[in-house]
Amino acid sequence: MSFTGRPNTYLETVIDNNGFFPDLVLGDFQKMYGVPAGIMQEKVEHLLRLSILDVNDSLIDEQAAWQAEGHATLEAVPAQAIGGKSWLIIQYQRAVFAQVTAMAFRQSVTITRREIGENKAAESLETEQMYRAESDKALRKLRGIETNITVELI
Repeated sequence: MSFTGRPNTYLETVIDNNGFFPDLVLGDFQKMYGVPAGIMQEKVEHLLRLSILDVNDSLIDEQAAWQAEGHATLEAVPAQAIGGKSWLIIQYQRAVFAQVTAMAFRQSVTITRREIGENKAAESLETEQMYRAESDKALRKLRGIETNITVELI
């Protein structure tokens, strides 16, 4: 039971990944990011798959480098463990789950002309941006970039 009196039921559906990056469990996402039960499972699965694709695409160069070093999976890449879990896996989950949350906020904005609707839309945009920034920060850490700003000469 949770503090709300509702049962703690989490989805056990596993979303298969590409073999290098870890498979993700919907229940882990629910627990870590407090996904409301009102969001349909199919929608959450779809957003999670989209986010996995985006994050994997963002890390394609890093994946190639890790594989060139002889690591078959992200789990096999030497990294500090926190709570028995690889730091790289934690950052990967953070990147994916934060992006899914941002996408869910974007899709949950309701369009209305009433003031309350405008406030909800503004709050949703701010929340979406916060989660996108969290995902970007995790991706930067996975790429070995410690700063929040990067400049390139074009």
